[in-house]
Amino acid sequence: MEELDPDLLEAVQAHKEGRCDDVLRCLQAVTGRVLTSAEVAKRNGFMTMFQWSLLTEAYAPARDALARMRDEQAARVLVGDFITESAAFGVPGSRFHLVVRLDEMLGDARATAALFARLEALAPEQARRDARAALPALVQAGDFTRAERYLPRDPLNRLDELNALALNLPLFPPDRSAPRLTAELSNFVKDVRLCADTWEGLGRHAEAHALRAAALAGLAQDEMRTLAMRELAEPGAITSAITAHQMAQDEAAGAA
Repeated sequence: MEELDPDLLEAVQAHKEGRCDDVLRCLQAVTGRVLTSAEVAKRNGFMTMFQWSLLTEAYAPARDALARMRDEQAARVLVGDFITESAAFGVPGSRFHLVVRLDEMLGDARATAALFARLEALAPEQARRDARAALPALVQAGDFTRAERYLPRDPLNRLDELNALALNLPLFPPDRSAPRLTAELSNFVKDVRLCADTWEGLGRHAEAHALRAAALAGLAQDEMRTLAMRELAEPGAITSAITAHQMAQDEAAGAA
């Protein structure tokens, strides 16, 4: 906490005290620095995003401010300003990726899909580079024809790698090391889900069913298969499982 920006520290304290207007003022100040400095973004990006998420759930002016920020960044994309000054909010230097993250915080997949459609028309090469970030929103918005153009060619091609990793790595490491196997499983299931949901939207129901079945059958370990089934039924289940595991580890460490 001592490494955080003073405005961000003040925002955290104001949040605890229920001073939403002060939280917003401080977040706007630190966000300006996060967006223009790689060093500030590295130290403060995640916590800044987290505080924005908390505030927008409970305070309408914060949501309006975040929407204005999103609109400003989207406008820069549309004039060809594709690269951000820093990896703000934990996303890479693509400004479109930043807009996607802001739209996720706003729950506005349709805005992402609409922006991507315009980007595709204005700058096809850049759209291809940013397509993976746009895919979930395109599918959620029902733009299945556009989504199909950018789907993984073979969503099952990670199966061998996953099964090989599972021979040596646990899904949930006993220490605080990064859960690589779980992260790879999450990426695999995401690709399968995007393809299957797109095919469902295009009326290719048998293909979608066959893909899901092949993905689950191809996982060599029951624990991976169970977690993948949960993720297919409820996107975000793997992330929730990782968070719950890490919280349990923290509680056990605290008790010790």
